[in-house]
Amino acid sequence: MKKNILLICFVFNVGILSFAQDTFLNQSQDNTRIATLENKLQLLSVEIPGLGEKVNVNISNTTLSNFLRAVSQVHKINLTLSDQLNTLTIVTSGFNDVSVQDLLIFVVKEYQLDIEFTGNILAIKPYTPPADVIAEKEPVIKYDITTTTLSTDLRNDPLPKVFRKITEVSGKNLLYTPDLNTKNLTLYLSNVPVDVALKKLAASNDMDLTVTKDGFYEFENIPGLSDGNTNYTRRNRKNSNYKIVDTLNRVLTVNLRNSSVSELINNVAEDLKLNIFTASPLEKAGNVTVTAEAISFDDLLVKIFESNSGATTQTQNTNNVTNRNTSSNQQSDSRNNQTASTSNNFTFKKEGNVYYFGTENQLTIKKIELIQMMHRSIAMLGDANPAGSVGSNNFGSNNFVTGGTNFFGNQGNSNFNQNRTNNRNQGVINSGISRNSSTGSSGNTPAGSISDIFPASVTEGLDIKIDTELNSFVVSGSGTRVEKFKNFIKYIDKPVPLILIEVMILEVSRSATVETGVEFGIGKEPTVTEGVTFPNANITLGAQTINRIIGGFDGFGSLNLGNVVPNFYMDIKAMESNGNVKILSTPKLSTLNGHKAYLSSGQTTYYAVTSQNIFGSQNPQTSEIVNYQPIDAELALEFKPFVSGDGQITLDIQVIQSNFSGERIAEDAPPDINSRRFSSIMRMQANDVAILGGIEEKVKNDSGSGVPFLSRIPIIKWLFSKRRREDSKKKLNVIIKPTVFY
Repeated sequence: MKKNILLICFVFNVGILSFAQDTFLNQSQDNTRIATLENKLQLLSVEIPGLGEKVNVNISNTTLSNFLRAVSQVHKINLTLSDQLNTLTIVTSGFNDVSVQDLLIFVVKEYQLDIEFTGNILAIKPYTPPADVIAEKEPVIKYDITTTTLSTDLRNDPLPKVFRKITEVSGKNLLYTPDLNTKNLTLYLSNVPVDVALKKLAASNDMDLTVTKDGFYEFENIPGLSDGNTNYTRRNRKNSNYKIVDTLNRVLTVNLRNSSVSELINNVAEDLKLNIFTASPLEKAGNVTVTAEAISFDDLLVKIFESNSGATTQTQNTNNVTNRNTSSNQQSDSRNNQTASTSNNFTFKKEGNVYYFGTENQLTIKKIELIQMMHRSIAMLGDANPAGSVGSNNFGSNNFVTGGTNFFGNQGNSNFNQNRTNNRNQGVINSGISRNSSTGSSGNTPAGSISDIFPASVTEGLDIKIDTELNSFVVSGSGTRVEKFKNFIKYIDKPVPLILIEVMILEVSRSATVETGVEFGIGKEPTVTEGVTFPNANITLGAQTINRIIGGFDGFGSLNLGNVVPNFYMDIKAMESNGNVKILSTPKLSTLNGHKAYLSSGQTTYYAVTSQNIFGSQNPQTSEIVNYQPIDAELALEFKPFVSGDGQITLDIQVIQSNFSGERIAEDAPPDINSRRFSSIMRMQANDVAILGGIEEKVKNDSGSGVPFLSRIPIIKWLFSKRRREDSKKKLNVIIKPTVFY
């Protein structure tokens, strides 16, 4: 009796302690939650002053939602209230000199509520405690590495987790058939050798165990036990020509020696529980020899059917080599021959989880798919065709007639001067970039298709159409050939690099000139005094001025200099000039890899070409025709980039810079043009800066004339000589910088 009383007291105390512990834990979690809400409200009170305002109110028989809504309106607090708060009623409450923040904490504690914060918006709703996380049960498996023994305590544990744990602790590879994926295992063992333990695990859970030569443990379910079938004979997999490595990804290890394709497909489909449909008997697929480790079932089928059709394909490719530039009729005949020769090839198609087997000419095996290019254009674009040079020659045929009302077109009877100017203009154009011949011709070439680069083995047995609007191929053919074509498209569908070329043309010109001296003599006629005295002195004195200066010396005793002749003159020069000119041009141009780009910016002017025609012999009349021919001066850039696999860029680049000098050999002659041209092929890394070319010109001139001996005496030499000192330096550099974008 006493023992029973003590046992009851012990159980009662344990229950009380457990209840107290749970209560204490819940109370601690709730206090932590309330403290978190207080901290958030305290931080938010800086942005919402209403949380710190005081509340003085007495209420009774009011729903909690109406009370909180009134508080939010009075203190301008953004509150959203759950509909469940309408069922909570405040019977009688009084709050005096209580802050809104403390009032909200009281309501949360009293009615088990929670507050969610979104900016300055407070959402109040009933508190839902977090669900208890139930720890997932791990199978109890221990392995002693010293004795290679296994201990288990399995109680209806899932087979996949048990096998994974055994493989992790022991290093033994365990495989199982797909029908065992949902099976649960029960077994208790203590320090049993691994091989024995695995056999007992299979026997006690109605499984069959086979140990392969390469050390794998293969488990399979024993069929027929549930329906009382006792005639089951275990398949001897020791001599099997394939092994299932991964049932989920359908990975196999095969060793086929002239084996039947039909038997292999049927056995694997049975083991992997595959859905198959045969449009033609699988026996027609023949035999195959394949050895592979860890190959997927889909890849194995592709290799098997490729090997069976290899002889036919090789013969067909030898007898039907066709140039891609042949006519459409020849291509159609070649396609018909290919279809006839490949129609008897055995193949397969996979749709979802169903495998279809048959010959390529059967509709069940055929597949139509839209394959879209993701990074490249389906059309092989030609080089950009420039729209003509600056000041296009569209005005070259406009003639203006003088001396009459008739309008005459360009005639071939122009005079010699016209031919000279025409030839001169053509020479200037030819010195530029020859875009009208090379670039223009490529731009006018019809754009091809990327299918022109496809190997014949990729398009064999397929009907391919091009949809330029969707940048896609519409492909029809057997499933394996369509997949092969699709993989090839993915292989070549890569982004085409975009190259930006920055060209910096830097032209610097510096000059310094000093010119001094005195020159006097007798001219052909009297000279008038004129010139500049400041800041540069360049004065010419006439005879009258000089005589007045000489007359100013009268009165110095017996000194009498007399007068100069009327045509006498004197030049006085003291000049110094400096110049510093810097011109920077930075044209930029982008193009795709392997395509030519052209940029031009310039000016067009015109010069007159006049031709005269005389009509009639007895009463001749003269007709004068004036043609205005254009001539261009431009800054032109043309380049064609090639980006290699290592990121280096090969550039074929040409730069021309020309401008009008402002001079003409005659009034109506073409203007003179200063031209600079740089043409080069170079190789460089992206973002590198390189000098394409440069021109540097230095001029130094120190000349003078004067009276012998006197012109070399210091100080007074400036009165008996005339000197000119000139120093100039001109530099032109062309710098390029390529940038590649993908």
